[in-house]
Amino acid sequence: MSNDHETESVQQVILLVDDERDHLIITQRFLESRGYVCLCAERGWEALQLLSEHKVDLILLDLHMPGMDGYCLAETILSHDRYRSIPIVAFSCYDLTRFKQRAMRVGMADFIPKPVDRERLVAAVRDQLRLRRRLSDLSAIEGELKEADGSLPPIGSNS
Repeated sequence: MSNDHETESVQQVILLVDDERDHLIITQRFLESRGYVCLCAERGWEALQLLSEHKVDLILLDLHMPGMDGYCLAETILSHDRYRSIPIVAFSCYDLTRFKQRAMRVGMADFIPKPVDRERLVAAVRDQLRLRRRLSDLSAIEGELKEADGSLPPIGSNS
């Protein structure tokens, strides 16, 4: 018998980016136990490489990493049309309003403080993936409507 989180996570790929290896492994194992496929990177450049090689549905990103921090990485990702629709959820041990606000200004979809509450994590992942799927559905419908609109005669024409 399939439950809700298993149905929603089929073939959904999450890119985890965190320089804290223990946190990365714990988060990976937890999400994989919920049915998600996880790709892991400890550095920004590794994340960019994985992103270029795989279809990713969601990115979970630590804000404070050596080298390219999470803000810079998010800006780089979101500057590419190919990746702009991928939601990015930030996490950080600094649960301060200014860090959350900066993450939102950069274009991240959500913020989760560390240590990560598992139920909060599952809710954020589920909600962001559901939102992305609905936006994709709307985009497809919009394309169909535009295509159909071009093939229909204008209202009031006798053709």
